[in-house]
Amino acid sequence: MRNPVKHALIATAFTLALALAPEGAMASNLTRTVAFFDKLDRNHMELVDQFYDRNVVFEDPVHKLQGSAAVRSYYEGLYRNAETIRFEYSRQLEDGNTVVLAWRMFLRTPAIDSGREITVDGTSVISFDGPDGKAIAHRDYFDMGEFVYERIPVLGSIIRYIKGRLAGS
Repeated sequence: MRNPVKHALIATAFTLALALAPEGAMASNLTRTVAFFDKLDRNHMELVDQFYDRNVVFEDPVHKLQGSAAVRSYYEGLYRNAETIRFEYSRQLEDGNTVVLAWRMFLRTPAIDSGREITVDGTSVISFDGPDGKAIAHRDYFDMGEFVYERIPVLGSIIRYIKGRLAGS
């Protein structure tokens, strides 16, 4: 189980380090992005407000959200229902003010697949307002079928059949 005091201290230290770093010594957007997702959990939703611009646009296969308050609400719901969420990154790219992360999410929630851990591969493209600014756009790409639909007993069989037919197998 996570130690909430330890995580509060880490979040505070992270915030202070960003705020007190000398000009030009800020972490790269890539480093900040990985740190954000590695530290985010249900007890540290304040990190959302520190990472995202208040007018951020967030999109994934299911949502299009406007503003950091909407993104925070989305994450609160996701993390409230999850027993565990963690990410592994296979590719990381920073080009100017844009970060691209290829990731594998490991998620355990009673709402999906009887609470067994599932994995979902995806990619995030996040744009920042300058090298030291907040995220102004975040787009996630992943297969909703792999994530949810294929895990519903009857629907999953149908989707896997259709995918197989499309693949020619």
